[in-house]
Amino acid sequence: MMDTRARIIAAIREMREAGESISIHAVAARCGVSHSLIYNRYPDLKENIKELKTAQKQQRKADDDQALIARLMSETKALQTKAKAAKQADAKETFKSLLAHVQEVYSMYDGLLEERNRLAVKLASDK
Repeated sequence: MMDTRARIIAAIREMREAGESISIHAVAARCGVSHSLIYNRYPDLKENIKELKTAQKQQRKADDDQALIARLMSETKALQTKAKAAKQADAKETFKSLLAHVQEVYSMYDGLLEERNRLAVKLASDK
């Protein structure tokens, strides 16, 4: 049979490997001992458990930050795509408007050319 210290160490290792949240209360419950036993008789293990708990918190924070970054990057990419599409739509509308304006100018030019030719014929016939 394992001694208490060995059971505590084994419980810590098992909990780490399983990805379970580590705390003095959780380790004590897993070993069937009181948390005060760990505090009073095994201060080195208590510190080890606290360090592991802190490391787990930091890892969860890092994972949450990574997830947030990934979500924000995805949203940014979607917004960039949407902005590009809107810009292209605006460019198409601008092009259509300019094309209509060019056609209007050519139509005015054709009208002025016809009028100029009529006047030239009239001046030539009046001489």
